[in-house]
Amino acid sequence: MAADSSTRFAFFDLDGTLLPWDTQLLFCQFVISRHGWRRLLLLPFFLCLPLAALRILRSRILKRVFLSYLTGLGRADLAALADAFARDVARLHVWPEMRAELEARRAEGCVLVLNTASPDIYAGPIARELGFHHCVATRVEPTGRMKFCPRIIGPNNKRAAKITAMNDLGILPAAATLPLPGSWAYTDSVVDVPLLECAEHGRLVHPSPEFAAMGGQRGWQCLWPDPAVTRARWRLAGLQMMLGLWSSR
Repeated sequence: MAADSSTRFAFFDLDGTLLPWDTQLLFCQFVISRHGWRRLLLLPFFLCLPLAALRILRSRILKRVFLSYLTGLGRADLAALADAFARDVARLHVWPEMRAELEARRAEGCVLVLNTASPDIYAGPIARELGFHHCVATRVEPTGRMKFCPRIIGPNNKRAAKITAMNDLGILPAAATLPLPGSWAYTDSVVDVPLLECAEHGRLVHPSPEFAAMGGQRGWQCLWPDPAVTRARWRLAGLQMMLGLWSSR
């Protein structure tokens, strides 16, 4: 879709914004529940966690190591898993309040952009399932079969990289003046301040107290979709997802 100075956008983060869970872990749960032996491929990730906690390993490397649980999957099989995940799992976990926000922006004629640090492996299918016009995600090198510790093409799609990616893809109008009038941005994370600064209207989803206070000073409003997920519950669910043992019930 060609954009010009009159185009209105709605930018949505994914994890913790459209749905309460980390979709990297949720997709892992989906795959491992079908291929249980792939739990063994997560061992290098668990061994790397202490190095990540000490900030010796960057999040980009940790993401590559984590994705090793997909090693050996052919492109067609991986695409089928991603499509099924988007249709049967991710779509069902979208908060009703956030679905309403998405549909309200669609009704206004906004160009809908899913902009996430999640891998494009499944972010693209989620965007298609939810009717987004564009998907901007962390790009994983496409190969005939997934490699161990697959290569990431370009930056991890976080912080200002989200804006650079939209410029590089030609999503944002050339020489656009920010914030874009009549546009919206949704996120749960303070690292997405650059994304919020792209839009006239900012919405913070279950923000931390500090982030909510910052948002209040800048005119960004807070949304509190139900049910809320505590940090303790999120961490427990994440561990269960990596072991293929999680249930939403």
